[in-house]
Amino acid sequence: MDISSKRPPQRATIELWRIVLLVAGAFLFALFAIGRVPSRDTHESILTSLRAIDINHASLQRDVLQARAGLLRNYDPIVDSIVNLHATVSKLRKLFPESGVESTAELDAELTKLAASIDGDEKLVERFKTDNALLQNSFSIANQMLSELHESSDPAVVKALAISTDLGNLMMRFAAQPDQRFEKPIRTQLDAMSRSEAASIPDVASYVVHARMILDTLPSVDDTIRSIQASRTSTEAQTLQKEYLDAYGILSVRSAWSRILLGSISVLLCIYIAILVYRLRSQTHRLTQQLEFENLAATIKRRFNEDFDNVSAALTDSLGAVADFFDCSSYAFAVVSSDVKEVEQLFGNVEASLFRSLLERLSEKMAEEKVNGDRPYYHNLQKLEIQAFPEGALSAGSITAMSIDASSAGILFLEHTEVRKKPDRDEIRLLGHAIVVLIQSLQAQREREEKRALEARLEHSQRLEAVGTLAGGIAHEFNNTLGAILGYGEMALESSRSSTRTRQYIQQILSSGHRAKHIIDQILTFSRKRERVNRPFDLKEAIEDIVPLVKLSIPGTVSVSTAIDTGLPSVFGNPIEIQQVLMNLCMNAAQASAEEGHIEISLKKVEFGNVTSLSHSELPRGDYVLLSVKDNGDGIAKSILPHIFEPFFTTRAKSGGTGLGLAAVHGHVTGMNGRIDVESRPSEGTEFKLYFPAIYEDPVPLGQFFNERTIPLGTGQLVLLAQRDTSLRLMYEEKIAALQYEPVGFASMAALKRWLAAAGRLPDLVLLDLDLWQDTPDLGKIVKEFEMIPILFLADPGRDGNGARPLDRISLLRKPVSSISLATALFNKIGRRSALPDVAR
Repeated sequence: MDISSKRPPQRATIELWRIVLLVAGAFLFALFAIGRVPSRDTHESILTSLRAIDINHASLQRDVLQARAGLLRNYDPIVDSIVNLHATVSKLRKLFPESGVESTAELDAELTKLAASIDGDEKLVERFKTDNALLQNSFSIANQMLSELHESSDPAVVKALAISTDLGNLMMRFAAQPDQRFEKPIRTQLDAMSRSEAASIPDVASYVVHARMILDTLPSVDDTIRSIQASRTSTEAQTLQKEYLDAYGILSVRSAWSRILLGSISVLLCIYIAILVYRLRSQTHRLTQQLEFENLAATIKRRFNEDFDNVSAALTDSLGAVADFFDCSSYAFAVVSSDVKEVEQLFGNVEASLFRSLLERLSEKMAEEKVNGDRPYYHNLQKLEIQAFPEGALSAGSITAMSIDASSAGILFLEHTEVRKKPDRDEIRLLGHAIVVLIQSLQAQREREEKRALEARLEHSQRLEAVGTLAGGIAHEFNNTLGAILGYGEMALESSRSSTRTRQYIQQILSSGHRAKHIIDQILTFSRKRERVNRPFDLKEAIEDIVPLVKLSIPGTVSVSTAIDTGLPSVFGNPIEIQQVLMNLCMNAAQASAEEGHIEISLKKVEFGNVTSLSHSELPRGDYVLLSVKDNGDGIAKSILPHIFEPFFTTRAKSGGTGLGLAAVHGHVTGMNGRIDVESRPSEGTEFKLYFPAIYEDPVPLGQFFNERTIPLGTGQLVLLAQRDTSLRLMYEEKIAALQYEPVGFASMAALKRWLAAAGRLPDLVLLDLDLWQDTPDLGKIVKEFEMIPILFLADPGRDGNGARPLDRISLLRKPVSSISLATALFNKIGRRSALPDVAR
């Protein structure tokens, strides 16, 4: 199955602060649930206070009655009851808001009524205290006076007491029950006593006053007591208690539901916290496993980053580390073909036959799952015996695969010692990462090898560029000399009409000069100043043409033999380059050979069905023409062999070696898309094998690379020539004259312009050598300056005006200039004015 296609959505990381926040939330909800319970202490305090009102009010009534009966020594109990009632009301005012009940306004209203009733009671008590004090005082004095009067022997007193014989009894009965039945007789007797002779006696008068005060005060005191007894304080307290208990009942019900809700939320939060903690532990385990895997991946990458040549050892070590990580005893990593049918490479401790058997059983299924895609493929091995692989809950190992490139894929095989539970998603994901790391490491190693090869080629190219710069400068100077040789040689050949030996010598000079011209062209190509001229040619013809010169160029003690097959296909390139390559290789072989050295040159066709590794490159499969140069010299040391094609690298610097010969060989061979293989054994000799791709086209005859076309001649047209060098100017004048034109030479542009101003006629052509200017001039500006006169520029390949913007009217003739190239250029500019001018090569 595809690992990534069935991967669950990535879960967000669980931060610790979330769990802490949830714990705090659960704790707060629990506190809220506890806080929603009405305060038991407050509730008990309120009930106690309400009961205290009843008790204090009852105590008040009791104490009032006792005070009326004269049983209290003072009124402190009565005052205390009133104070307690007020204190209880104040306490209730504070307790009700703390109780949590919602109907506090109703409770406050009832409490206000209760307080008003207590205030009324307090006023009655104050009145009672005043009246009762007088009453009790009168009772005390009256009783004392009456007792003293009964004991008196004064006849007047005795007579007065005789008048009111029943007064004491009536007073006692009136005190117990104030009533008109007793009040009237008492007042009658008191009046009689006041009219008696004893009325003037102080004790009698005092007794009468206090008795009358008792009669006046006692009804008022009893009325006050009845008002106190009829007080609504107890009723208001009961009403307040009922209101409070009703509100408290509602509060208790709501509190119970709130506690249930908040408690449930708290419990749910605790359960969720437990789930998060479990997930956090799982995530921590997963992250720990991921971190360990990242360390493993870093170890694998470091193993591949080390400088080593044995990729197999690095892969085997990395596989062992992967197997240890996943607790596996058997492991293997294979590079297979894209159709998952052929094992190209196998690493690990699994036998190749067992792995191939496994691959045969899984190839169709893996191909159906598109194992060569960009995503890892996973397959569970259920049984220890590798026979059948159904999906199941048990696992004996895993197969993970992924594409390496378009033509190959990688397969990772891991087997456990014992059957265990099937890997979870995280482990399957890590298995996919494991094969990704192995494949990336393998690809990175290949990329590093390719990078090193490219760096070596870049370094080689830079060295060749330095050589090219040097070669371009040499060719620039050599062009002028070669132009004079060819020019005068051609004129000498034309002036010598007889078939003499001198004419043959001149022809050889011209032939060698043309060969030198092509060599200069190749040097300029090497220095990137000329485009390489390549055509199909017969390699056998080019080799056979240069072999005689090779034999003449090497010492006579060194023999040369050839083994050249016939019927060879053509190659695409330049025969001059091949001849230079063969000359350089043979000269090096001769220098490395002993006194009786031998050089063997062979040429044959070879075929390769696969990519083949060579000493300095890789050879793609295909048909090739193999040019081999073998000697029996001293050979090349193994440490030197990788550097032999580097420019300026030489082991014979003391004997005049420049290190440019093999660099030129490498440049020419690679320029023809060829490959080089060098085999060397110290003290036994060296063999250079040059492989050139075979093409099946008709070859261009070798002579066409040297011979020119028939020379077109002029008809006396006037040609102005400007050339700074006197010898070259004279040579060009003679060549132009030989081509039947009328030349006029000038040493500078100023002289040419003076002639034009004085002559009064226009030339048919102006031929200007760019050597007249120190720096390359603006060719377009010069062409416009001469307006209707055709202009032809003689240009050294290093100063051909390529830096300027090209114009259709600019024509260049590159040096060295042969008669045919000069004749063609003059004919194109003068004889074909209607045609567009071209660039002579």
